[in-house]
Amino acid sequence: MSEQRTVTEASQDEEEQNKKKFIYQTEKLKLLLQVPIEQRTQPICKDIAEIAQQIKFLSSYKQKPDFLELCKNLYLKTYEKRQYIFKQGDQGDAFYVILNGSVKVYIDEPTEFKNFMQLKEIAQLGKGDAFGEISLLYNSKRTATVISNERSDLIVLEKDAFQEYMKTIDNSNEMKTVALNKILQFLESLPVFQMFNKDLLVQLCTKCSLQTYPSQQILLKQGVEPTQMYIIKSGRVKAIKKIKWNLEDYPSSLIRGQATSSNDLFNQDVYFEIDELGDGEIFGDFALLNEEESQCSYITSIPSEIISISSFNLKMIVPQDRLEAYQKQIKQYPDDDDLKLLYEEKRNWNKYKRKLIKNIQVDKQNKKGFDNRLRLPELKSKQASPPINIIDIKTSDNRTYFKYLESKISPMAECKKKVQSLTQVGLSMQGLVKQLEQNTNQLSIANTFQRKLKKLNINRSQ
Repeated sequence: MSEQRTVTEASQDEEEQNKKKFIYQTEKLKLLLQVPIEQRTQPICKDIAEIAQQIKFLSSYKQKPDFLELCKNLYLKTYEKRQYIFKQGDQGDAFYVILNGSVKVYIDEPTEFKNFMQLKEIAQLGKGDAFGEISLLYNSKRTATVISNERSDLIVLEKDAFQEYMKTIDNSNEMKTVALNKILQFLESLPVFQMFNKDLLVQLCTKCSLQTYPSQQILLKQGVEPTQMYIIKSGRVKAIKKIKWNLEDYPSSLIRGQATSSNDLFNQDVYFEIDELGDGEIFGDFALLNEEESQCSYITSIPSEIISISSFNLKMIVPQDRLEAYQKQIKQYPDDDDLKLLYEEKRNWNKYKRKLIKNIQVDKQNKKGFDNRLRLPELKSKQASPPINIIDIKTSDNRTYFKYLESKISPMAECKKKVQSLTQVGLSMQGLVKQLEQNTNQLSIANTFQRKLKKLNINRSQ
């Protein structure tokens, strides 16, 4: 027992000694950092560096060139409890490391009241943590608000000194957030974002979320007003559209796995895959910017990396004129009537091809040798006439015919997004179709309530 007590006491003594040493070094550093920068001698800078290299963030830079020069430019600033260090949207002018105390990080979040924001806490930082580097690295505005949680001592490095030091580091991107850099480089490569300057892109990137989804993951449902815009970084996403068909519109024999009586087929919901999107393509933007329900459901067809940004952040960061210019470039898919026409003509074309092939086979059979001539000749099916007027189109070229059909669709469709495929959803995706049908009524009720609330807020503001 006495031995255990001795070990415990020794451990407590060591802990107490370390605590006293830390307090002493902290107080010493505070005094050293109060010496004006122009009056700091080489020994003073060495003393600052010796203590600073023990701080969590700065310790990773102690082996870098000119670390002593960096320490020479550090100074101390004390903030009282609940004091703003900087606000979201401010121009970045300094970088901070917490010596003592703690801070909370907030972002602006919209409320149900128009033009009224509230602060949403996203992080709390303590001793040794650093913040404020993003706006300095990219010459952009502050992407969050930081408020002291208690009386806090912060080590400060001014913007000019920070940027000068970063030039001396072999890997100048070392301090940049890997995810942020990844998103920024990707967005810069997309033509649609080339109308935005670097500052805007950086601010957008800080509000973007990069997430990996498995295959057959529903990202956005038809009939739901999106709250985010989606960009495919890698992978494939299918656009699935539900179309309501009347008995006259849709032959009963074409509805897969469903009853074929007239009563059962009246106003059937049929799901079609109308497009498959790939790397760099965007979806959800048209409905989001126009504040309307999505025309399609979007489902991953393979594991995919998806970048998303909220409607609030998009509208807050991007100036109205840029947003309107972008909005004019967006195309939506043709409406249900055009899609029905396109599908029916495609079906007629396939029917024509089958008849043509059958007649060719019959001709070959009837032209065989003497033995076959003794048999009764096989009868051809009805004369196969190509649908519409496409004699000049090769019968084997389905794509050419598909392009021809696009020209026959209503003039409004010319300014709409091209339909890359138009096939009925197969049995393998019936499970997903059921998921799409689930909670439709609840979503519809929720959307109606949100629209009423939005109108109420507009009336209040007026």
